[in-house]
Amino acid sequence: MKKRVIELNVNNRQEYLQLVVNPVTLEFTDTQNNQQINLLEIGTALLLGNRGLISVTLESFFPSERSPLFQRYGGKRTPKECKALLKKWKDKGEIVRLIISDMDVNLAMAIGSFNTTIKEGDDDIYFSLELIEYKTLNVPTVKVSTKVKSSIAKRPSTSSKSSSKKSGGRSYTIKSSDTLWGIATRYYGSGTQYKKIYNANKSIIESTAKKHGFSSSQTGHWIFPGTKITIP
Repeated sequence: MKKRVIELNVNNRQEYLQLVVNPVTLEFTDTQNNQQINLLEIGTALLLGNRGLISVTLESFFPSERSPLFQRYGGKRTPKECKALLKKWKDKGEIVRLIISDMDVNLAMAIGSFNTTIKEGDDDIYFSLELIEYKTLNVPTVKVSTKVKSSIAKRPSTSSKSSSKKSGGRSYTIKSSDTLWGIATRYYGSGTQYKKIYNANKSIIESTAKKHGFSSSQTGHWIFPGTKITIP
């Protein structure tokens, strides 16, 4: 039994792939968007930027069904099936979640490149998979003030409805590739507020997770498309 499990999945594990043979090494690149500028009086200066995107390249191979590794580590897909699945995710632009069991890695990522090599007389397929961190963009909204005639502006019934909606929270339907962290970032500007959404929708999130065969949602880690939640 392998101590390290490397899994790639999309849409909350509606499709997933566990590597039978782990890469020999794992190197993560965590960049910082700093910028160098030249000033007449000072010379070269460094402007500190925000954190960039994490990237990693997985290099290994998909063993054939005849391989002892396939049988020992419980392989489920042929090399051709593994290749086809990853290519489908790449071509469709799916957000892939990378999970590494013993490294506390759980990242939403996009496939940057996927290269495969086939050797003569060998049914194994060797591959190199580049993954780049995916971040949800928070586009600021612009408020436009408009002049409304006083006769039209006085609508007590409409204002009472809008105030009740605000007090009751906003309704949101979870989509594929959504995470509570991403939803919290979108609505509150910080993913660390995800527990606020989870606590307000704990019953529906947990019951939905159990319907999909999970004992729990792991505090909102497993969420599913179509689930209607309230943003408090």
